[in-house]
Amino acid sequence: MLRQKQVQILTRQLRINMKLREGFTLIELILVIVIIGILSTVAIPRFSNLIDNSKIASELSTAASVQSAIDATHGEWITNSCPFIWGNEQNSTLLNTEGYPDAADMGDTANPFKYILKNADNGDWIRNDAFSPPRYYGPATNGGTKDRNLAHKPEGNDYWEYNATVGTFKLIEP
Repeated sequence: MLRQKQVQILTRQLRINMKLREGFTLIELILVIVIIGILSTVAIPRFSNLIDNSKIASELSTAASVQSAIDATHGEWITNSCPFIWGNEQNSTLLNTEGYPDAADMGDTANPFKYILKNADNGDWIRNDAFSPPRYYGPATNGGTKDRNLAHKPEGNDYWEYNATVGTFKLIEP
């Protein structure tokens, strides 16, 4: 009987303590805030370059498509002995003596690939004819990303150069 009374008293005290402790203590809240702060210092730098990396990937993809289209046009020029159509309905008479299109024949300054790539709505690419050969700037090299000096990745002050004599479209990293 005495033991039963002690159990009831302890149970009642436990219920009272549980009712008093309905929230978190200040120390627990501070600890959670510190943990969130540590996690954010690790995660935020990983996501901060996400937009830059997507611009770089987009630019590399378009550049590969341009080089592929140039190579395909040159391949057709080698195998055909008669006039043919290349790119977006361009006549083979526009090709130079090596069988490559000149920069002006691939597109204009605002949309530099509209004649060589199908569906080439390249609003992010521009061609600057003030240089010889002309320089091409894409979403990453047109001031779209900061210069982190990543090798073989277009960024910051880099540009693309097309050599119509040998048909190369390559990244120049000054």
